[in-house]
Amino acid sequence: MNRNWLRVAFRFLWLGVAVGCTSRGALGDAERASLESAVDSATRAFADAERARDAERVVAHLADDFYMYNDGVRRTYDDVVGDIRQTMGTLRHFEPVWRDVTVRALGSNAALVSFTFRDSIVTGAGETIRLWGPTTLIWERRGADWLIVYADADHYPVP
Repeated sequence: MNRNWLRVAFRFLWLGVAVGCTSRGALGDAERASLESAVDSATRAFADAERARDAERVVAHLADDFYMYNDGVRRTYDDVVGDIRQTMGTLRHFEPVWRDVTVRALGSNAALVSFTFRDSIVTGAGETIRLWGPTTLIWERRGADWLIVYADADHYPVP
């Protein structure tokens, strides 16, 4: 591989990191705390909507350009919303438990949320499913609202 190409690539990588850190660092402590508190509240409302099995409240947290990687498969807004609306109301029980929720401001209009989940699900047919895994959400301020623009979730069976 051409070493000059690698040097250029690493310079761009470090430039991106430096710009990202500068952007994050530009927030004052009070602004960062306020932003992270607002995103934490939005994240809790999202979790409450899931727990209530309220498909429309869940969907209301997603930006119209939302996409995600679900177990490594790219899913569009339409894919995810269709699945949520089709299945959420048919579940007998859905108990998402989120642990180690971390909110980190990425700038004045974006934040990253990460956590691990442990879900207990009972389908309409009575089948019990227990899953766990890591999740990452990127929230973006759109007007007065905080919306999820990106998610990544991996699901593993609970042993």
